[in-house]
Amino acid sequence: MQRVQLALWASGESVWEWVAATDMVKVDVAAGSQLPFAGAGQGMSLEQFFGRAHADDLAAVRLAWQLHLRGAHPDIDVSFRIHDDDGRPRWLRVRGRALLRTAEGMAQDVLGTLKDVTAQREAEESLRLMAHAFSSTRDAMAVIDPQWQVLEINEALVRLAGEDSGIMPGLDLRHWLVLDDQVLPRVLADGIWRGELGMRVDEAGATVPVEVSITAVLASDGRRHCFLVALHDLRAQRQTEARLQRMAMVDELTGLPNRLAAQFRIDEALARAQPQFGILFIDLDGFKEINDSYGHDHGDHLLALVGQRLRASLPEDAFLARWGSDQFLVVLAPGSGDTEVRASAQVVLAALAGSFALGLHEVRITPTIGAVLAPQDGSDFSLLLRKADSAMYAGKERGRNCLMFFDSSLDSDAQRRVRMTSLLRIDTDRNGFRFVAQPKVDACGKPVGAELLMRWTTEAFGSVSPVEFIPLAEKVGLIQLMGRHAAHAAAQLAAACAEQGHALPVAVNLSPKQLQQPGLDDLLLHACRRHNVSPAMLELELTESALVHNMDIVTPMLHRLRSHGFSLALDDFGTGYSSLSYLRHLPFDKVKIDRSFVMDIDRDPTATRLLESIVQLCKVLGMCTVAEGVETPAQLAALTAMGVDEFQGYHFARPMPVEDWLALLRRSGHTLPLLPLQGAVLS
Repeated sequence: MQRVQLALWASGESVWEWVAATDMVKVDVAAGSQLPFAGAGQGMSLEQFFGRAHADDLAAVRLAWQLHLRGAHPDIDVSFRIHDDDGRPRWLRVRGRALLRTAEGMAQDVLGTLKDVTAQREAEESLRLMAHAFSSTRDAMAVIDPQWQVLEINEALVRLAGEDSGIMPGLDLRHWLVLDDQVLPRVLADGIWRGELGMRVDEAGATVPVEVSITAVLASDGRRHCFLVALHDLRAQRQTEARLQRMAMVDELTGLPNRLAAQFRIDEALARAQPQFGILFIDLDGFKEINDSYGHDHGDHLLALVGQRLRASLPEDAFLARWGSDQFLVVLAPGSGDTEVRASAQVVLAALAGSFALGLHEVRITPTIGAVLAPQDGSDFSLLLRKADSAMYAGKERGRNCLMFFDSSLDSDAQRRVRMTSLLRIDTDRNGFRFVAQPKVDACGKPVGAELLMRWTTEAFGSVSPVEFIPLAEKVGLIQLMGRHAAHAAAQLAAACAEQGHALPVAVNLSPKQLQQPGLDDLLLHACRRHNVSPAMLELELTESALVHNMDIVTPMLHRLRSHGFSLALDDFGTGYSSLSYLRHLPFDKVKIDRSFVMDIDRDPTATRLLESIVQLCKVLGMCTVAEGVETPAQLAALTAMGVDEFQGYHFARPMPVEDWLALLRRSGHTLPLLPLQGAVLS
């Protein structure tokens, strides 16, 4: 009996006994047990004994007991959860068998054992989870022995190797993976081995790239090792890497090499000290207007068409890349010089000379080309491209649709442009401009309004002419914000004139870029509301150049502005080629005759006759005429005789600070002053 007790103690099992006569259960708790049966040797009721079971397990426990009690099962073997004395959940396994039964088969005395099997259950659950993870993971996995024999595989490995690969337990894994015999010893030494291999997937020798990791695990006996092999399919990763590599070097829109590829090409040529070669930097003139007018989809299509034409026209040994936006780069073959650059530029100009079909529209676009020769213009990629860019901008300033070689004088021009652009951005953001007003008068010299003019002065460049900074603002995208500053200044000046008792309209110039701005009418109306003036107090002046492009956008905008009550004036009339058609179809109220006609009025009979015709034409169309640049009494007399309605020029007053204009109105009281002022000089 003592040996039996020792055996039970060694196994960690306790002994229990139930007697029907007393319906009591006595438990002989094993030493060191954490089960909550202290004092149970004195006995407890059967309900107390089984009542310790978890509520979810209680029904199963009672069923197992009843089946054994009535003889339906020869023994009882049931596991259930209980809580120990510290409240922690434990798993308990109860086994037993009836020693005595009645004639009817009812158990009278049941003897058995109970054991804490928490650790075993947790191990079983862990094993179950591991088995589930092994079978269901998306990565291919196999378990092998030290001789590389496959012990177990999962479905993912079968899918990776292929249904017809024949991979299965009992075979050598090295039939599919090329691995040397030193791998497993390294696994035992280091704990894990990783590498990238090719996995054979058919008998023809085709392979797929896989990442392999091998980990050592103890076998169930706790002494021998087996190895877990995990294989990750790298095909999708390799495809992604290839796609990213292509994206990094190829322009997705045109299919041409991109900026990075161009840099590699030039850097490689410079590093190899190849003979002289030419670089052409191409910028498309007017692309932004086309993009804004017809939409980005059409703009993208145009860039693709340009790329196709250039590629088809240039020689095979010329490297063509899209630099970005509407710019392209051509790297000519080694040995190319001035002659080859000029010939290639002519090819580019000719290739892009024809029209392009964008949906239902036909558009034309021209290139401006800046050229450099390497290495004489520079042995560094960035320097060469900066110089090519400078040459290209010089070409734009000299007429566009041309080739311009870099020369050293362009460096100072480029630096000036960069510095001026930076300052212009700063002053545009903070409205660092001042405004002057130049009066407009009738034939008697009585003011009928004023034109608001923007002025810009910097410490670096002094007073910068509008002829220089306005085109620069249009080029770098600042003109819309500058136009908003001007609109508010004009409305503010009109309101200030009204406060002096003089309802004098204020004219403000609109740039071509502003006319293509969708919210221009809202911007102008907001300026009027903010300063409490009616739209009729603003006169919007625009030049014929603003009407040359995008008439399908400009025409509706002009009609909307006119319907809001703004007055429209066509500025610099007579300097273009299509003015008559604009007068017929667009809602202008005034025509401002260019100063070039006024200057020649007293010495060129042809100019005089042409001017008389213009004035008569405007009268027929019901439009007011304004003569610009009136500087002498003789000019004024001749223009008055022709029937010109309004006048503007140095004969009456130079542009003056708006404060001076308002002071002049304030001093005159309710009667407007006559210009020029006698005995005074306006500056």
